[in-house]
Amino acid sequence: MKKIFIIMLAAVFCFGLASCSKDVTVDGMDMTGVRISLSPAPGTIPAAGADFEAVVIMHQGPTLNVPWTVSIDGDIAWILLETKTITTHYVGTYAGDDKDVEQPGISCTVAPNLTGKKRSATLRFTSKNGASTIYVINQAAK
Repeated sequence: MKKIFIIMLAAVFCFGLASCSKDVTVDGMDMTGVRISLSPAPGTIPAAGADFEAVVIMHQGPTLNVPWTVSIDGDIAWILLETKTITTHYVGTYAGDDKDVEQPGISCTVAPNLTGKKRSATLRFTSKNGASTIYVINQAAK
């Protein structure tokens, strides 16, 4: 009886090990889709123009914080766009928990809108493997 119990215990243990897998993808899971977040989100830019900086976080499929590049779609001369490292200071709950975190981001200068009509520009964020997503910048009319 003891021998059967040991064999059954070994079988259950082996089955448990066999069911462990590092592949945690779900059938039908989007592995290439790109998601982007700007923080803080710039909102609608006033007609007078504005400068803003935003941390950019890009996820692709289940992969978090993938490297990216940014460009402006079309021939848009009223936006100056640069990539930069942004340092954010976080205040901790307890003394000594404060921390500075460096993250990739953008610096953007939007010229005044003298056209009399609202306008928009498309920022294209592209991952290392070529997948891309867009973020639209809107500017109010004067």
